[in-house]
Amino acid sequence: MKLLFKTLVCSSFLFLSCSDRESIPNIELKTYSFDSETNSSLMFQDGESQEVMTSESRMYEIGKVIRVKPVDNKTIEVANFAPIDIEDITITATIEAEGFLKPIKLFKIDKIRAHAKQEINYPFINNSPLFLNTNNQEVDLSVFKDTGIDPNNIVFDFTGDNEIIQKLKGLSKLKWVIKYHDFDTDNNPDNNWAEDITAKDIRRFTGLMINLGVVFASDNFKNEFINENIIGNDGTTALSENEKKEAYSIILNKPRYNCGKVVNVSGLGGGATFGLAEHVLRDYIRKETGFITAHEIGHTIGYNHSSNMTYPHEVDGVSTGISPVTTRIMNLFFESDLYPVTLENYYLSSDFE
Repeated sequence: MKLLFKTLVCSSFLFLSCSDRESIPNIELKTYSFDSETNSSLMFQDGESQEVMTSESRMYEIGKVIRVKPVDNKTIEVANFAPIDIEDITITATIEAEGFLKPIKLFKIDKIRAHAKQEINYPFINNSPLFLNTNNQEVDLSVFKDTGIDPNNIVFDFTGDNEIIQKLKGLSKLKWVIKYHDFDTDNNPDNNWAEDITAKDIRRFTGLMINLGVVFASDNFKNEFINENIIGNDGTTALSENEKKEAYSIILNKPRYNCGKVVNVSGLGGGATFGLAEHVLRDYIRKETGFITAHEIGHTIGYNHSSNMTYPHEVDGVSTGISPVTTRIMNLFFESDLYPVTLENYYLSSDFE
């Protein structure tokens, strides 16, 4: 009797599983590759004009380093703002129109090389109009086949199951919009900004912002920061737990970083300005740079040099503040191989020689 019961249960389970699978429409997404000179071009390469590299068109959200944006109603640009090749990506689209309540799985990318970009037509223009949404329900986009989609009515994202994508998706907690910037348009040698920002500077900066972002977005950093003795701008008053949570929230929700290269000093920060020196851009991929990067982040969210949100304070012989916390978590990330961008997968190792 027990054997018969087990057989019936297993048979029922198999029947339900098969039924569930069969209920998903058999729709195959179009797959693209952007992995060679024949199917993509590269951004931030030596010889590209500074004007282009620092233009508004090269801004991107840190949480969407695979950026898809409309060019017009029928054309989109796909770009990889990470300095590493990324594979097995699914691009999703949320359409602001009646009847499209869930994100739609629009197409797949087999591989996109580091800093590659390419324009393509929406896949429904010349191919099947049938797609699946994220609930695996069939969606018919034939209504857009002739007209395309108004660029103001669509938002894109990316997803995937591999380890690199999962690390990059952790950046979705951050609201940072990244733009690379020339802060010395007059090439004035008397200030602390580099005369120009180069393609090499920007390539390295793209990896630094990703690795720095995953540190700040991590639960490890959040928990250590909230448990840290953080001193406010008066230099003496400790922040309450709620005030530390608010400061952390401001870091996550910082809307913009204009990233530039400094000289004579290790960093400059304030408002949207985030400047780092050559040695930071050169070293971050091998060792922690938390003292400098966290110091400048502290400035960008409104803290002065009296607070240990910039320079550490010594309390009973222990260094406290945002920089020591960042240093500890960065070292943990190195020890545990948690960074998305490493010397092994960065696409131009000569950038760090």
